[in-house]
Amino acid sequence: MLEDRRAADIERLLAAVRQTMAKVAICWAATPAANGDVSVRVVEPIGVAPDEEWTIFFATSARSRKAKEIKRAGRLMLGYQHHPDRSYVALYGRAALTVERSVIRAHWREPWRVYFPGGPDDANLVIVRLIVDRIELCVPGVAPEPFGSGHVTVAREAAGAWTIAAN
Repeated sequence: MLEDRRAADIERLLAAVRQTMAKVAICWAATPAANGDVSVRVVEPIGVAPDEEWTIFFATSARSRKAKEIKRAGRLMLGYQHHPDRSYVALYGRAALTVERSVIRAHWREPWRVYFPGGPDDANLVIVRLIVDRIELCVPGVAPEPFGSGHVTVAREAAGAWTIAAN
């Protein structure tokens, strides 16, 4: 019974994350810089893997600081904020650069041609793949009251199951 309730709580939290993400077209990407700072910039997520719900992709330049930091650190945080309801979610995980042209072609968007004139075969175009292993959320109805006083964290165990983590 307790196990079923916990699973329902986790699914309710993950549903709130999905709903917040669906409302936000552009999010923040944060990477650890070599000097100990954090580098932050905006990115446009381009979708999730159909068979891996918590794997997120976006495009970037292979020569960018972002690509260099991801390659060096292998970690990334994507932050989604929906201002009208003051909700946010932060997705943390392992990140890698994908240069496989089949993957790039599968995610290609024609408006990118302004940045990548060679289209999906442009050597400067890479796809970032984030595998989410921890999520912080502050969403009305699921965050601690009074709203804004704290967040909830869910973390993925090695076997893939999600758990509610201590903050």
